[in-house]
Amino acid sequence: MDEERKDRIGELNDTLYSRTRYKDPLDKRTPVKEVDFPDVEGKWQTPELDEILKYERVAPEIHPLMKKIFIFALLFFVATVGVATFIFTGGANFISSKNVDINVLGPTIISAGEILELGVSISNTNNADLELANLSIQYPQGSRNSDNTLESLTYTKDDLGVINAGGEAVRNVRVVLLGSAGETKEIKFSVEYKVKGSNATFYKDKIFEITIGNAPITLTVESPPSITSGDSFSTVVSVTLNSTDIFRNVILKAEYPHGYSPTSATPEAVDNDSIWSLGDMSPGDKKIIILRGQLVGEDEEERTFRFYVGVSDSSSISPNLKIIVASLLNTIAIDRPYIDLNVALNGEGVPVYMAPAARPVTAVIRFKNNLPDKLLNPRLEVRLSGMALDKLSVSARNSGTYDSQNNSVTWNLTNPTGALELVPGESGQVSFVFSSLSALSLTEGTHDIILNFVFTGVPVGAVGQRPLTTNEARTVRISSQVNLSSRILRSLGPFANQGPIPPKVGEETTYTAILSVGNTRGDLKDAKVTAKLGVGVNWLGAQSVAGENISYNDESKTVTWDLGTLPSGSGFSSNAREVAFQISLIPSLSQVGVAPVLINNIIFSGRDTLNGDIITTNNPILNTRLTNDPVFIQGDDIVVK
Repeated sequence: MDEERKDRIGELNDTLYSRTRYKDPLDKRTPVKEVDFPDVEGKWQTPELDEILKYERVAPEIHPLMKKIFIFALLFFVATVGVATFIFTGGANFISSKNVDINVLGPTIISAGEILELGVSISNTNNADLELANLSIQYPQGSRNSDNTLESLTYTKDDLGVINAGGEAVRNVRVVLLGSAGETKEIKFSVEYKVKGSNATFYKDKIFEITIGNAPITLTVESPPSITSGDSFSTVVSVTLNSTDIFRNVILKAEYPHGYSPTSATPEAVDNDSIWSLGDMSPGDKKIIILRGQLVGEDEEERTFRFYVGVSDSSSISPNLKIIVASLLNTIAIDRPYIDLNVALNGEGVPVYMAPAARPVTAVIRFKNNLPDKLLNPRLEVRLSGMALDKLSVSARNSGTYDSQNNSVTWNLTNPTGALELVPGESGQVSFVFSSLSALSLTEGTHDIILNFVFTGVPVGAVGQRPLTTNEARTVRISSQVNLSSRILRSLGPFANQGPIPPKVGEETTYTAILSVGNTRGDLKDAKVTAKLGVGVNWLGAQSVAGENISYNDESKTVTWDLGTLPSGSGFSSNAREVAFQISLIPSLSQVGVAPVLINNIIFSGRDTLNGDIITTNNPILNTRLTNDPVFIQGDDIVVK
């Protein structure tokens, strides 16, 4: 079988690759078998279809009401289009704010301080009159009345009456604008009107912008470009008026950088050593202010001073200058001092230190040689002055010497080896103690103790061995001594007290509170004492002294005693100020076993009329432990059920 198959395959192979034995297949065709199609047409002719075809299709009938609605809608649409076209072309008597125009005629740039004149016209292109029309003008900050530049302008309203159809109303506006150069001001014009037959009010607004041109005031500052830290220097501020009109109530304000301490000014400032009232300035006037002070900082630091010139927005002098006409920045560089000298009074490195009378003050002086060379024969001297100084209290430390005749303390400074020299970068410190006289020994007047520190030394290689000098100054200000006392009584005082003792839950027990204030020296103004009532404590509204002003705020439970002016010597050379009032306590269950607080936060405050310092003192809380009452016994303070 295998041989036979091989012969057949070989035969096919020969036939496939032979050029003569291959023959095209014969063209034999087999016809497609005919298919008999069924009679489809007859199946459509069903009885149901015949039944449907018997009836003729009838068009639906439209109801007459629907025809009327359609015709009405069509006519309404045509009428609406016609009315809209008529209104749009201006053929009807309708009012629109688009037909009310506000035109402002005037310059777009003006110098500050000059009178701005504007022409304002309100035109009515409607076909109906504008009734009860008025013109309102809202002015920007810094606007002034042209007839009286001290009077601020914020808002004006002018009655225009009736503006006829097709007519206009014209008004002239005069105002003085103040501001810095380049500042843009906005003036808002508003027209308010009504129309006949309507209660509605219509509005039309217009914003007019104007730019402040050249500043009418020239501000210049002259000061050294650099200073040594701690050195005193002067700054000259010049204010010149270039305007053709008078500037009234001109104000100069200075903002000082950190580390600057003003010592004096010519003329003197009117507020906070930084506000000067220059008054009225006429064209060409020039005002000069000379500032003197000290600037303390690190080496190569820069500090910037800011100066502002403007006008006060009211008759009073305010540090919050809102209307600025000119401003200027002045930067000063700080160089490292040859000798670094730092002074601390009771640990505080402040130019003015507040100290109670007769209390010891420890002054610590730290020094450092910042030179690249040795400093020979370094010497530190402190000179004390002032009537309040207690000369017997001065005590020098660190091998210092006190000279009671000259009121000075001196140190000849040495290094750790004992040599009278300081190598580059070497530092050290010395100290001394002093105090003021007692409050009763202080006389009327200034009670300041002035400390002047002078450090000298000769640098190696200095020509002619000329010494270097570094100076520092500090002030110790003796504050007023206020004695505030407060106590709770029951058996004594101007009031008859009632209720259970010890206090009982749910029952009322009354007490008398007494406040007393004395002042050793220096008048105090705006003096007052405030205190708060404790939980369950009520104010009964009674007081013993009719001449004292005492009040109570029920919401905050605060008692306020307004003393006004507390004269010097109150409680010593004259009677102390005293007031008494009555309170009640209704304890709760949560207070059983404790002594409830009756009054807390007892604080006195007042301003020293001599130097403006705020003097405050406070007292501890007052509870039901009546240690000042002679009939009080232990246990009467504890709440019981």
